[in-house]
Amino acid sequence: MTSKQNVGNAGEYYISALLSAKDFVVTVTLGRNIGYDLLVENPNGSTLKISVKTALSKKAKDFLLSNKCEKLRDPNLFYAFIRLNEFEEMPDYWIVPAEEVAEVLAYSHKKWLSTPRRNGEKHNDTTMRAFYVVENQYLPKDWIKKVEKFKSNFKILENFKVKI
Repeated sequence: MTSKQNVGNAGEYYISALLSAKDFVVTVTLGRNIGYDLLVENPNGSTLKISVKTALSKKAKDFLLSNKCEKLRDPNLFYAFIRLNEFEEMPDYWIVPAEEVAEVLAYSHKKWLSTPRRNGEKHNDTTMRAFYVVENQYLPKDWIKKVEKFKSNFKILENFKVKI
């Protein structure tokens, strides 16, 4: 079984390789920075940060994050969600601005809390949040269309200009 650390590393290096091939300058922080894994300069010369979240399973429907991510609305921060598909096929990935992630995490968690469990009891609050890349009852109605725009889309990073 592949260790969690190695799965995370594989995701970071996969995105780094793709970005490098598209003429981005990428520095892998090796866990030394809080809140992001890659420091990136795009071909336009703008610097941005990427937090990489990786799942090994081809059945992965979501990526777990902390409740702190609901408050991270840094316009220079992006998330790369990578589903490695157990290395049996090419990985799937989504590049999503932190502002979008924060918004959907807050919305889905609030909806989850207000929805009773199957036994009718209320959900207990938790510090964990789930970012879904598939349909889910707790997501906004238009979310799946929106998340599909982020799939395999580097244009968002290529066109990025630093926001102050």
